[in-house]
Amino acid sequence: MIADIRQRLRAGPFEPFVIVTSSGNRYRVATADHAGIDPQGTRVVVWFDDEGSVTLSGLHITAIEKQAPPKTKAA
Repeated sequence: MIADIRQRLRAGPFEPFVIVTSSGNRYRVATADHAGIDPQGTRVVVWFDDEGSVTLSGLHITAIEKQAPPKTKAA
């Protein structure tokens, strides 16, 4: 899963995605600047717009979901 996240972070153009953990928590990665992988390649840090963050063990990442594009209002 870490390799998949690394690939998504490097992809251009970047597409937002959600990391799902074994506890069922979901963490949205809005831009490539909102996440990083530690040098050992075992943990992912996700930063939030409120300056908070979470560190996730690669062992607990169960899925990576493509973020659905935002819906636009009909004119």
